[in-house]
Amino acid sequence: MAAVVSAPTNLGLRPPVRGGVPGTAKAPEALREAGLHRLLHAQGAIDGGVVLPGRYVDDDGRRVAGTVRNQAAIVDHARRLAHRLFEIREAGEAPLVLGGDCSLAIAAGLATRVSGGGGLVHIDGHTDFRHPGNSDGVASLAGEDLAAAIGMHLPELSDIDGLGPYFAPESTAHIGCRYEDPHAEELRGIIGLVVPADDVILHGGVRAA
Repeated sequence: MAAVVSAPTNLGLRPPVRGGVPGTAKAPEALREAGLHRLLHAQGAIDGGVVLPGRYVDDDGRRVAGTVRNQAAIVDHARRLAHRLFEIREAGEAPLVLGGDCSLAIAAGLATRVSGGGGLVHIDGHTDFRHPGNSDGVASLAGEDLAAAIGMHLPELSDIDGLGPYFAPESTAHIGCRYEDPHAEELRGIIGLVVPADDVILHGGVRAA
């Protein structure tokens, strides 16, 4: 049975304008208002509650060098959300997390490692594989989450509580990037599978994989 958990975070995104706040934190409630929870509950899903993030801060120009935007708040939220996901799995339920930005992959990875490990299928229009080894512009974890998930980001993010890498590269697949994604070629040499969106559209998921 699925347990629906709301994780309304925007901590991993850059601000839409200087001093602004990204809108992804509104997504779980918007989905609820659109009727998603009602449909899921009708199929037997239960309410797994809400894990609130800390306050979003546009800290450009003020954060410590070598850190990403809202780093401390991201780590805190990841730990708390991972704990909730672990509890749900221990109760025999399957967590369904409604975010929220892509930095939520870190909490999913922490919970998976504590629960015994597993693989990752990363579905996104971007590879989210920017990391300190290939970019001087590392700053927003929502564009770097896949790198963190497989242990190729800052240790403070990719090795929280000594549990990294959260997913083994060979047990990781990415689906959905554009052909011109700047990090796709590097990623192909590291993880188990990279399938661009065009391949899925042209050939279908099974043949593309």
